[in-house]
Amino acid sequence: MTRARVRSDTGYVAESITRAIDILLSAHGAASFAEFSPLQRLWRDSATAARHAIVSPAVSYEVYGKALLGVEERITPLV
Repeated sequence: MTRARVRSDTGYVAESITRAIDILLSAHGAASFAEFSPLQRLWRDSATAARHAIVSPAVSYEVYGKALLGVEERITPLV
């Protein structure tokens, strides 16, 4: 149960960081995506990390929800 909760929390943090970076990018404008901009690297790195299977919010929430409900069925044998 603890592991599922940590996974869910990790997914939430990934979503929050993604939203925060999106706000920064919108405030800074199109120049945010120029190669010289530190924001484009933050955006690229966070977007890549947020799509990792362990961090995926949708999967993490499902794993935690199943743990809370006592459902033994796994999403896949790997998760």
